[in-house]
Amino acid sequence: MNGLVRYAAGSVRFEVMGGRGERFLNTCVEAGIPVEHIHPTDTGYLATVPLRDYKRMRPFARRNRCRLRVREKYGAYFALLAYRGRWGIALGLVLCALALFLGGDLIWNICFLNFTPEQETAARAMLFEQGIYEGAFQNHEILMRAASELFVESEEYGWVTLNFVKGRLVVEKTQRERPPESVSTEITNVVAVSDGIVRRIDLVDGYPSVVTGQYVARGQVLVSGMRLNSYERPMYTHAEADVWAEVENTYLYTQPLHGTSTLPTAECKSYYTLYLPWGELPLYRNADLAGTAQRRVLRRPAAPLGFHLPALVEELQVRSTQPTAWTLTPEAACQIARSRILDTLRTQFGIYELLEETAEVREKSDSVTLVLRLRFLANIGEMKPFSGEMDQNAGPDTISEENP
Repeated sequence: MNGLVRYAAGSVRFEVMGGRGERFLNTCVEAGIPVEHIHPTDTGYLATVPLRDYKRMRPFARRNRCRLRVREKYGAYFALLAYRGRWGIALGLVLCALALFLGGDLIWNICFLNFTPEQETAARAMLFEQGIYEGAFQNHEILMRAASELFVESEEYGWVTLNFVKGRLVVEKTQRERPPESVSTEITNVVAVSDGIVRRIDLVDGYPSVVTGQYVARGQVLVSGMRLNSYERPMYTHAEADVWAEVENTYLYTQPLHGTSTLPTAECKSYYTLYLPWGELPLYRNADLAGTAQRRVLRRPAAPLGFHLPALVEELQVRSTQPTAWTLTPEAACQIARSRILDTLRTQFGIYELLEETAEVREKSDSVTLVLRLRFLANIGEMKPFSGEMDQNAGPDTISEENP
């Protein structure tokens, strides 16, 4: 505290040279001037006095024929003296205080709690569409509507709240707990989607109609949702099973050897727009936005050196593209054709195990056709609504639904 008071009052470090230095010092002490930190020098001594008492020492120095020379000035007065006449600093402080006073409803910072980076990006984009971002004015109605939009648009959130406190908007959410999947009561059959030889049946529910090692045709019932009990009355259930079968199919794909594709280049330009409380300010003159250019919009708060300002920076990244001609070798074309065929196989059956592969290549001047004969193990079972005729006199322990 003493150091703070001394800095506010100010002090002067001076040197006394020549004359009657000791008598000058005694005169100052008798006059009530606190002289401190006295150190001898070759021509006199150094001492420190408060700023308010330095001018009172001048007559005593003349009386004792001493010369005083200031060596150091310390204190708030001397620090502020360097800014004398610079009214812009004072004006800036006044305007800053006025902005803080009038900007009670201004968003300076948005904080996302319990959000992953991907969720934060999606939430920030949705809030921007609602007019909520750093540098925008808000009110309770806008925040309530935005919270409802975030909750409705996302299936992952249990609830969403937007709390605004002293310029800081806190967005908080919880994950929605998935309810347990209900057991389906729909009467179904498991039907083959392809020809094949049954190798394994992973039964969940239902009545198997085939056995392992049996050849089945497409559309054949593999697991039935109905069987007759010992009293010759039908019993219905929700048939569900994975029927793994050995399938043999032939696929054909033609891959051109020459073509043209529009590909992005290494040239990427960024155009910035600053969103301020009074409107948006583009930081560029003209944007080169070609029709085929790839565009990406990034938004982040304006926070130089970690200090958040009531502003949002929007970056528009534009990557130019150009048509590029390409030529494939027959070997590369065959590899692409094989990859496309396997993608089709994965789309049709999901997980599969490749057992045997036989390829035939038909080359032309401008294309390569690959004929691929595959033998693989895959799940050929597909659940479909029960299509048999149901007993209208079924007991209470059966499911009596209309045949769809």
